[in-house]
Amino acid sequence: MDRKLFSELSEIKTTTLDLAWLLLAIGFTFLNYETFNIFYGILGFITVFFIHLFINFHNNYMDYRHSTDEEYREKISTIGINRESLAIVKRWMYGLAIFPLIIGAFLVYKTGWITLAIGVAGVLIGLLYSAGPKPLNSTMFGEAVVAIAISQLIPIAYSYLGLAGTAKFDSSTAISVILVSLPNTFAFFCAELSNGACDLEADRKNGRNTLVSKVGKANALSLFKASWALAFLLIPILALLKVAPYITLLSVLLYPNIWDDIRPFLKDQVKTKTYPLVIKAVSKFSVTYILLIAVGAIIKLVMSVI
Repeated sequence: MDRKLFSELSEIKTTTLDLAWLLLAIGFTFLNYETFNIFYGILGFITVFFIHLFINFHNNYMDYRHSTDEEYREKISTIGINRESLAIVKRWMYGLAIFPLIIGAFLVYKTGWITLAIGVAGVLIGLLYSAGPKPLNSTMFGEAVVAIAISQLIPIAYSYLGLAGTAKFDSSTAISVILVSLPNTFAFFCAELSNGACDLEADRKNGRNTLVSKVGKANALSLFKASWALAFLLIPILALLKVAPYITLLSVLLYPNIWDDIRPFLKDQVKTKTYPLVIKAVSKFSVTYILLIAVGAIIKLVMSVI
């Protein structure tokens, strides 16, 4: 398997967000507890990175196997277009699982059963997305589950690892992480909706009853716009509740720019042309929001020293 095909099957470009979630967790824990175990955090990042690659390989593999549409298998699927052997894809997939198993076992040994529970939950959601008698990507719940898993479960895992051994991670901490991650959750839900809107015809041909196919494209686009509005509206609410630092209010200034990015998608849902614009908007929003949380943590740290 060459580098280009590996990059496409692993969707390695999407793993940059794993680092963004780590930065979010570091910023959050420093804001609230002025500490973060960077060693466990880095090991957690490496584990999440390889799990992400493994899950992406698995999803591409299972999508090809489950597909009943020849056009999808030959002209859309990365495996079909490159005529790659399923046996080779399978070997690479299982090979990628070795690293997170080893590092994850070490983290569980050092930090306890909560790390195991979060890890198992995340991997199960990833596997069930495209596997089993009723894969999540064939149901109306797939978009929401994926958005929650990516934007909530990973930051919770990083925050728990960062606070391991301090006895500071409890239910209120978990709730705070969930709340501070909500704007990203709604943004990622928009990304999932846009993907479903672009793939609507292919999903119908392959028997996938996604949320978009259930509610219709027009309603899905209305939900898309409402989710973006909620992502922005939540920021001042979280700032007033002191869950997020006040400096995150600057994220709201992105709204006109984000609207310009997504406007072409609202007019025409094309996977190769307008879907990347939505991903660009989601990345811009999430990275800006997370960076401002980190800046807020730095400002608090500097003020405490002064």
